[in-house]
Amino acid sequence: MAYAWTAIDPDGFILESHYNIVSSIFPSALRSEVFALLHGLDSLPRNSKITVATDCAQLLSLWSLYVDAPFIPRMLKESNHLLWSSIRTIMLLRNLDVTLIKVPAHADDPLNNHVDALAKAAHTDSHLSSCPPPELMAPCILQFDSLPVDMNIRKFIRDIFDAKSLLILAVLPRFNSYSSTSDIDWACTKFCLNNNKHFVSHRNGHSEFCGFRIKLLLDMLPTLTTLQRRKPHLYNPSWLCPQCNSFPETLDHLWTCPYILPEFSPLKTFKTLLLALRTTYLDHFLSASSLMPLPDSFAAEFMALNCWDCDPPSIACLRLTRGLIPKSLTEFLGTFFSSPTIWSILDTPLHDFHFDLYVQIWLCRSIFFHHWELAQGITKQMKSSALGPSSILRPSSYIPLDSSTPSLATASLDSWVSWVSSSIIRGGSWISHLDFWRRLTVQPLLRISFW
Repeated sequence: MAYAWTAIDPDGFILESHYNIVSSIFPSALRSEVFALLHGLDSLPRNSKITVATDCAQLLSLWSLYVDAPFIPRMLKESNHLLWSSIRTIMLLRNLDVTLIKVPAHADDPLNNHVDALAKAAHTDSHLSSCPPPELMAPCILQFDSLPVDMNIRKFIRDIFDAKSLLILAVLPRFNSYSSTSDIDWACTKFCLNNNKHFVSHRNGHSEFCGFRIKLLLDMLPTLTTLQRRKPHLYNPSWLCPQCNSFPETLDHLWTCPYILPEFSPLKTFKTLLLALRTTYLDHFLSASSLMPLPDSFAAEFMALNCWDCDPPSIACLRLTRGLIPKSLTEFLGTFFSSPTIWSILDTPLHDFHFDLYVQIWLCRSIFFHHWELAQGITKQMKSSALGPSSILRPSSYIPLDSSTPSLATASLDSWVSWVSSSIIRGGSWISHLDFWRRLTVQPLLRISFW
């Protein structure tokens, strides 16, 4: 980023001009505007009276809120609050009388064009790279690894622990059983889970469906193989799927079960629902605003993505079924659409797809499974009873170790510092820096200091 300002006298003659680069901390266009104002005020002698002309309406709005008015704690929740605090400190120490006025943007104003040209020149001036960053004059500066945290402090720390929670979730073996979690678009997955109100609602009869979606995502649905692990004294480990008696009833088998009557098999229902989801998505994207004209081959390439391979289901297909958005899907769409457009289109149809799976496959299977349990002599009282005899041989606290399971304690603690510093320098949401999967650890190292 870069900033520039020009000082003129009452007759309109240029007295001084200045431009420089801004240290890349929480980069934004507004930050460049505030930085230019801060540096310009810092160049003034004591008791100066000036008028500042700017084409940034937001700068004027924040000036009246945080500088012209008495200090309010709300300013500390604002991005660039350290810059605003520095401006307040400079004005107080030097007794400055400053008035801001608005000039039209893109109105071919000569002075405005001159300042824009200076800011552009800062990007090509090789001598500026050695210039030390301007010193902040805020009364209290919070730093992380020597970088000032110029944003809402509570949100900054919450983001760190949100990333920690998502990391803990992502490295669970249930997400690593097929391939690396790097194949999942976690930003889009998180959006689809958090954005849809039906997912978190427990009212209006949606609690059972909400539980289904959560357990589907986490591979915690009570399939026969899951029950065999939990209660081997009730469910014989040699039993196969009650509907086909050919394969173990795992989560993935729910969608591929051939059933005793192929015409009514879950596999046929699953293929119909998945292809309907693909058609819905394709229609939405064809009618959406794209970054560039869609090629004639767009529809064919979209339908050929491996996440639609359902006979047999591909890994990407099975992950999409669970609600884990494959990166191959979003990377293809990212060539033509912005991320917000992609996420908003993927969200609701995925929710409806899960609801159809819940009604047309899971509920039907659950009714059949209930009668099958009764036929095996397994009653509700037996399932809710205390642990059976096998628990004596296998204590509940015993969990076999798997050398292939990722260890959260093996990554370097400095990885957190690297990631958080990257998010400060590059700006944007923390989830946009998800390349940190390969180097993060669970425990964040908060190297925070006050000055």
